[in-house]
Amino acid sequence: MRENADANGCQAARWRSWVAFAAALLLPVMLVLSGCETLQVGSDYDRAAPFSAYHTFTWLPRENYGVADPLVVQRTRDAIESALERKGYRYVSELQQADFAVDFTIGSRERVDLRAYPMPYAGPWGWYGPRWWGYPYWGTGVDVYRYREGILGIDVFDGKTHRPVWHGWAKKPLSREDMEHSAEPIREAVDAVLARFPPG
Repeated sequence: MRENADANGCQAARWRSWVAFAAALLLPVMLVLSGCETLQVGSDYDRAAPFSAYHTFTWLPRENYGVADPLVVQRTRDAIESALERKGYRYVSELQQADFAVDFTIGSRERVDLRAYPMPYAGPWGWYGPRWWGYPYWGTGVDVYRYREGILGIDVFDGKTHRPVWHGWAKKPLSREDMEHSAEPIREAVDAVLARFPPG
């Protein structure tokens, strides 16, 4: 009877070791997959700016956005204008008539992330009778994750003082689908950033 209890206890311990081993192997994969879909957003603003007095906006004059694809620039402008108008702001063409001016930067860069995580290395494992035996050794694993990160920055300047009063940003790892069909990812990023405008 005691031999059966010992055998059952050993079998349960081996099962727990295998479960821990499988979980540690899957953890970095799950982190990478979840990181691919994450849109990170942030903002900062001037606490003294009169945001409640802003009703009209225009574009800050700019010739070069640093993006080779003019469609990306146009889609971003359209998305920002649409988001601001949905919030009740009215576009005017003259800088002198605007309560605030808007500017943006958009682009991408190559990123390399290193992720270290504990990983059980199985060993030594062997065959003894009808069952496996052994124990896990806990070491450290490292994943190298290369990807292209898309970056959007939106800036608001006071129409009278011309001082910067608000900055919002978003960044996200880009898939091939995002780069080949950019309209929807741009709209999602713009909406997420301008959800923080006006602050408070």
